[in-house]
Amino acid sequence: MGKTELTRDGEFIVGEDKVLDIILAFLFFAIFVYGLVDAVKHHFSQLKYLDYVFFVALLPAIRFLLKARAKRIYIRINITGIYQDEKLVTAWPNFLKAYISQSDKVLTIQDNFLLVVEYMKDGHKQGFRRKIPLTNTQNKSEEEVMQAVKFFLRENELTYSL
Repeated sequence: MGKTELTRDGEFIVGEDKVLDIILAFLFFAIFVYGLVDAVKHHFSQLKYLDYVFFVALLPAIRFLLKARAKRIYIRINITGIYQDEKLVTAWPNFLKAYISQSDKVLTIQDNFLLVVEYMKDGHKQGFRRKIPLTNTQNKSEEEVMQAVKFFLRENELTYSL
């Protein structure tokens, strides 16, 4: 995850960290193969509960392999605004603020970070809030996302002040 150089005409794109997804797919596939080899060695006659766990490892292996091959863009930030899954969340003139938050989820070991964007809509007096999930396998950090928001907000303000 190298630092992305931001430019006024550029874009900040958050997608999948393909290398991490491939490594995870390989590890889960190796666990599956280990269980399969052990089961073949015993002619599938004395399967234990642990053997079934090894077989189930094929599912996350496939999931991570599909994520690595996907071209999905979670967040796009540029001079026009903030996008989630290629849909405009807000343009900069309607932007109020953005911050990183963490959702509380029970019985989970993973981080559940969110990019919270607060904005106005034309014709409405109250503000709106969109919570954009940040994945554990994304190719940009939470800090880089916030730096991009601040950069493009500043660039947009300079455009309108000229």
